[in-house]
Amino acid sequence: MKINSIELKNFRNYQDCSVEFDPFINIFIGKNAQGKTNLLEAIYILSMSKSFKTKIVDELIYFDEDFAKIHGDIMTHEKQMSLEIVLSKLGKKAFINHNEIKKTSDYVGYLNVVLFIPEDLMLIKGSPRLRRKLIDMEISKISPVYMYNLNKYNKLLKERNKYLKMLHDSHKDADTYLEVLSEQMALLQVDLLKKRIEFVDLLNEISTKMYDYIALHQEKLSLKYKSHYQELTYECILDKYQKSYKKDILLGQTNHGIHKDDLLMYLDEMDASIYASQGQQRSIVLAMKIGLLELIKKEIGEYPILLLDDVLSELDDVRKTKLLNLIQGKVQTFLTSTSVGGIHHQVIDMAKKIEIENGQLKGEENGRK
Repeated sequence: MKINSIELKNFRNYQDCSVEFDPFINIFIGKNAQGKTNLLEAIYILSMSKSFKTKIVDELIYFDEDFAKIHGDIMTHEKQMSLEIVLSKLGKKAFINHNEIKKTSDYVGYLNVVLFIPEDLMLIKGSPRLRRKLIDMEISKISPVYMYNLNKYNKLLKERNKYLKMLHDSHKDADTYLEVLSEQMALLQVDLLKKRIEFVDLLNEISTKMYDYIALHQEKLSLKYKSHYQELTYECILDKYQKSYKKDILLGQTNHGIHKDDLLMYLDEMDASIYASQGQQRSIVLAMKIGLLELIKKEIGEYPILLLDDVLSELDDVRKTKLLNLIQGKVQTFLTSTSVGGIHHQVIDMAKKIEIENGQLKGEENGRK
């Protein structure tokens, strides 16, 4: 999977920009706040139809303009395709080969990306919500059915919480409508949980090997999915709901379900969120991100694109070398940096280097000449 070129119109600080990419390594170089991350964000939006930085569409549109457009030519499974996202105050539109796609689940998956940003270190010590978001986002890339069921579950959860609050405020007990909502959510969760557990098991298998390489065989990483249910059956899940009706009504919210689950990380069976050093945390996240590349390759038959936003500056020399070794010659990679001076690796030497200043591409240099 490759992205051959991208065109931007009124996106962030780019009024009119087009650039062709190297099939392997592309480096956006420039001072802070010049537009390096904006290019990575544009690629991400082309893939996921949403930003990893903001939910506010107006922030993505160049000052005083009515719309922004991102167009990319990609190669997937040896077929050329065009993808396009148009953003305006009225919302967004997605196009595949110039045909409008109405449903996000029908668009996402044609251009797969794995994003690695410095904030990802919060995956270790941050809230479970961050880890659930990672799981849901990555599975959705390779399973439109999962994305559809998850969206349906979230809508039911919102409705159930709203109804629980109404029951609480009116001092009423559980009724038939609450039972119907619980039945629908329990049924959806059987498939959602199965997919999540399968995903985490596979990610654990791959990430464990990656961590062993990155951390020089010093300790063993393991990932485990934490569910509220002992048995992943419709009857078990519904029974858990029914037994917590009084508590749910008292608190005005749903206290059990996949929206409360977690991804646990261990080093030699010790909780990484408590015991992992900063260096170990970086190695865990790096192993998981590289693991995701391999997992997606295993599922869809080709590597996704890797986006690295100012990540090299967060890694020591050993981890930089390990990362670059793992992606060399396999994964089309886009990375941002203020400078690549001092990084001695063939991947960097052969990369296409694009200098950026105030939304302008100042020059392109390709080490593959």
